[in-house]
Amino acid sequence: MRNGKFVISLDFESHWGFFDNTSLNDCRLQLTNINTVIEKLLALSKQYNVGITFATVGMMFAKNKNDITQYLPKLKPNYNNNALDAYNLLNGITDEDQKLYFTQDLVNKIEQDPLHEIGTHTFCHYYCYENGQTIEDFKEDLISAVKVAKDLNIDTKSIVFPRNQVKESYLGVCEELGIETYRGNCWFNFNSDRKKIAIKGFGLTILRIIDSYLNISGSNSFKLEDYNSKGANLINIPSSRFLRPYNSRLKLMESLKINRIKKAMTKAAKRNETYHLWWHPHNFANNIEENFKNYIDILQHYKKLNTKYNFESITMQKLGKEYKRFELVI
Repeated sequence: MRNGKFVISLDFESHWGFFDNTSLNDCRLQLTNINTVIEKLLALSKQYNVGITFATVGMMFAKNKNDITQYLPKLKPNYNNNALDAYNLLNGITDEDQKLYFTQDLVNKIEQDPLHEIGTHTFCHYYCYENGQTIEDFKEDLISAVKVAKDLNIDTKSIVFPRNQVKESYLGVCEELGIETYRGNCWFNFNSDRKKIAIKGFGLTILRIIDSYLNISGSNSFKLEDYNSKGANLINIPSSRFLRPYNSRLKLMESLKINRIKKAMTKAAKRNETYHLWWHPHNFANNIEENFKNYIDILQHYKKLNTKYNFESITMQKLGKEYKRFELVI
């Protein structure tokens, strides 16, 4: 690629993404604040000319419970762990709480802004690694996700797999249904198997948290050709960094976290590589002021890199198309 790329993708999922571990009563205020978060994100995007890929759970495209029934897939995932089944939520959603689960107005508002892309986060926040579900279930889920978006004149061309459960054998289904890009995993790209074994033993989750503040894994910026075979139709755009939400208990380390991201962005800009930042809108819905202060710091740094190195903000779909054109001339 002739210049570095800055990709932001958001897992837009509301309560569908974490109902299994947090009750509605425990996160009601947080979910209510998502409207405010989206409005602020859209306003800042215009100010800094930054595009975002909103990977959105298909259920959220509907107006209400009645509207969603026409899109329910023929097959549903039969998870061994029934607590993960999002369809169990439907009957319990009250009329008052429907606005927290069905966000068609917000989806339309995002769609009207040409800076952004609306992708899919599957229909029911589908878990590809869970026992009990099958590739046939996944296909029916994705058919529903594509259809509910298309009925709002939205073509979903990018997918983010819930909880980053990218299953290679399922990628063909995505391609078959018109998906062009997906967010793969780019964590801890060590070359040594010995290091990978050491990481597992220490605890990968703990190490990732530490790595958010201290440089353990490097910048995690990348060249797309290192993750995609020549002529691939479905383009892997791996994640580089999860933007962890503000944590008052770790407030003295916030500057380390943001500087870690900014340094990695600078490296990507200088090397003409891609840097892919991601999080969930609901991550910003608590401590809104502090989270947006951090985000504005990142955006201001992006503008400097854009001016100095032509570091370019781009959505997943647009980057996939550009990469395919790039391939033709190399």
